[in-house]
Amino acid sequence: MHPQKFGYLEFRYGNNPKRRTVNVGDNIQSIAVRRLLNRLDVQDTRIVGIDRDSLRDYDGEPVKLIMNGCFHDDCFPLPPQIEPVFFGFNAETESVITKNKALFLKHQPIGCRDNATKRLFDKHRIAAFVTGCATLTLAKRKAPPAGGRPVIAFGAGSGVLQQNLLENIPKPILEHARLIYQREPVNEVPLSDDAVKKMDSLAQSYLDVYMNEASVVVTPLLHVASPCLAMGIPVVLARRDRDDRFSAIDRMVPVYTPSEFSSIGWNVVSHEVESLKGAMIGVAGKLVQGAKPEAEDMAVLAKTFDAAPVLQPRTQSKLRRRLKRIFGKR
Repeated sequence: MHPQKFGYLEFRYGNNPKRRTVNVGDNIQSIAVRRLLNRLDVQDTRIVGIDRDSLRDYDGEPVKLIMNGCFHDDCFPLPPQIEPVFFGFNAETESVITKNKALFLKHQPIGCRDNATKRLFDKHRIAAFVTGCATLTLAKRKAPPAGGRPVIAFGAGSGVLQQNLLENIPKPILEHARLIYQREPVNEVPLSDDAVKKMDSLAQSYLDVYMNEASVVVTPLLHVASPCLAMGIPVVLARRDRDDRFSAIDRMVPVYTPSEFSSIGWNVVSHEVESLKGAMIGVAGKLVQGAKPEAEDMAVLAKTFDAAPVLQPRTQSKLRRRLKRIFGKR
């Protein structure tokens, strides 16, 4: 009998033939899941990559697949060779859930990447909880770099740098910052094996920059902010809107939008996530084994992700003034 295989998602984008650039953050997710499996004592020889965008056409050997990331309708139905492990799952649309309800009922409770996805499962009476993104399980760096500098990392679409943000970043940060554009042009899709390896290598090089050089990271991107939090790097998360995909990370750090850019606190410090990370790894380990997660680990996840979003300083100030008007001084 062959040893059990475990899978992580690759991203080849065959569902979008017009794509001309790829989001290197997807490859950061792939790296994070491989390292998570390693931490669960799964050797590399038992780990296989499976393309998200041709998932329903998979015809390889049986595999337990970590279902971390954003899934669209064309990923389903899953073939019988795939045993899903729902950890960090995000549904692109509600139809992903309604069209595959039997699958989710069979594997509930579903570990979701964010609260927005959990609410969709709640709506359809499918048990679910929030795990956060697998990139939060990356190892913490040993110490901040001597002589580190700011890093500003951005992308395309909703991940662009807002002009209003640039106008509010302090001059010393702008003058010394390294800029990283976390997208990469491609000649054709679906990506070849060589192209996937290239993107993985590029993703690792960006992670190395964040870990070894960054004194602070300013970004609108989930898959910059989340891995940097895990690595113990101070993060300023500033973007054009509060996308539902950020409805887990916003329980740890503020998500600044344009009206709040002028109130960003730039003396930011790293956020402690080691206890959360330990609970995430514990839950993932049990899910991979097909076992029930420990109550203590689930409680740690709930304490973080069931909390209200972190308020921006301006919002906090407004709330304090409103409460003072209502209740007066105590």
